[in-house]
Amino acid sequence: MAAIRNLFKYLEVKNDGDDHAEDREGYDSLKNLNPDTRPLEPARRTFGPWEFVTLWVITGSFNIGGWTTGSSLIAYGLNVWQAMLTVIIGNVIVGFLCVMTGAPGAKWHIGFPIIQRAPWGVNGFAFVVIQRVFLACIWFSTQVYWGGQCVKVVLTAIWPSFANVNTSLAGGTMTTGDFTSFIIFTVLYYPFIWIKPEKYKIPFLISCTAVIPTIIVTWIWFMAKAHGVGTLVTNVSTVSGVSQATGSHLGWMMVLGICTMINSMSVHVYVQSDYTRYARKPKDQILAQLVMVPMGTIVVALIGIICTSCAAQLFPEQEGTLLWAPYDLYSALQAHYGNSSRSRAAVAFGGLSFMIAQFGMVVANNGVAAGLDLSGLFPRYFTIRRGMILLSMISFIVQPWSLLNGASKFLTVLGGYGVFIGPMTGVMFSDYFLVRRQILKLSDLYEYSSKSIYWYQKGYNWRAFVAWMMGVWITLPGFARMVQQGSADPWAGWSNLYDLSYILGCLLSVVTYYVLHRVSPITGLGVQDDEDYFGTFTTVLEGVGGVGSASEIIEEKTKYSV
Repeated sequence: MAAIRNLFKYLEVKNDGDDHAEDREGYDSLKNLNPDTRPLEPARRTFGPWEFVTLWVITGSFNIGGWTTGSSLIAYGLNVWQAMLTVIIGNVIVGFLCVMTGAPGAKWHIGFPIIQRAPWGVNGFAFVVIQRVFLACIWFSTQVYWGGQCVKVVLTAIWPSFANVNTSLAGGTMTTGDFTSFIIFTVLYYPFIWIKPEKYKIPFLISCTAVIPTIIVTWIWFMAKAHGVGTLVTNVSTVSGVSQATGSHLGWMMVLGICTMINSMSVHVYVQSDYTRYARKPKDQILAQLVMVPMGTIVVALIGIICTSCAAQLFPEQEGTLLWAPYDLYSALQAHYGNSSRSRAAVAFGGLSFMIAQFGMVVANNGVAAGLDLSGLFPRYFTIRRGMILLSMISFIVQPWSLLNGASKFLTVLGGYGVFIGPMTGVMFSDYFLVRRQILKLSDLYEYSSKSIYWYQKGYNWRAFVAWMMGVWITLPGFARMVQQGSADPWAGWSNLYDLSYILGCLLSVVTYYVLHRVSPITGLGVQDDEDYFGTFTTVLEGVGGVGSASEIIEEKTKYSV
């Protein structure tokens, strides 16, 4: 037992300290924070507007997920222009949602798990954070697998004989080449785990420099070779094998397409404060997200559709298969041109660019958020870096190759998780904007006792749980029908409500939470700390880390103090 205690003692994160602990006699908040969970001091807040632009280039659009956006929309029976209209509307909404979910982090410089303690309670917040960790384990592993596929493309371009490393593994869901590439990608992204999020500026710029020109050049090359936009754009039904939706069905499919855009980003939207907490000023996140979120996705989704369309015309040997994933597209290009030196060079560069973009998706997207979640749940033992290391180990246990190539029901569940995330987001919106009017007491967010104004009943706020359930129940029957029968056999009425799951669930939870507050008022509203206990607004007085002048810091302190 002594050895186990010593091991846990050794694994503890070094306490970050609290210079004002003596001013809060009787409080135990020192035990509940570490360097990653505490409110960020000005020196660590390095994200300006351009940093948020590059963040969204890598994690939001210019990547494999952004490229394949059109695949699900075409499957709904939409033609290309109808699909693009849903992309535009859906991602404009996503942009506004990102600004709203990122507002608490940008103002108070705390991350998602800490913010959730306000509406759910200092114990109840674990309900939503644990779900976020579960999703992160799946999507982290999936992104690593896609990165491995990019590695495979690069290796096959350099050494065509690597294509022969194809012994079947895991019941035929992967090959030895897939697994080798998965391991290589894991080794390659590992050094990036040691880069602190506040120092992502250079890695983001390198990623943007690599992937943006690659996507544009790929688009131009395919259009030039096909002498236009290809057969999918001109005749979607013939090429995709999906019948064009018409009448009221078309209307519902477009609504579903818009909600699909929102659902696909729902988890990323929900945890925006994990990134906006690094904002130099609260307003730095606003314009970048309102513009870059929709614009980046619109551009990349359209390019992905056009390149897939051109490939259907240029590579007749791929008949019956639409090459939505860029790594499949590059592999088909190399095969079509018989491993010529020019095609191999182009494919190697393309695969390398998307592989670099995947580093951002794995580390900066899922890694940072899940690492901070684990740090919020277990601040004595986890930092962001330790959380990422754990996820890298779990990625082998999850076996994403089996999920992506076999577990269709499980993927349907994950794809429809907006049923649960939408109401959670609604609870946060209602609590922060309507009930608390954007005022938080930072020190009490770290206090696990009845001294905290976020203690409610034994650390749980029953209003949040009731409001969440009110947002979930109305879309749950349609969700269950989708999982059981698929989209081919909808359940009239309930399936239509499921199509609106994120928006409907979010609105219902917003209203329910606010009504419950009016019936049973939440106490401690409008209360802030009487001192800047964490040095969040006053530690740096001038010119450190580019945070601004002394007058700017003093102005910020005045703005948020009582």
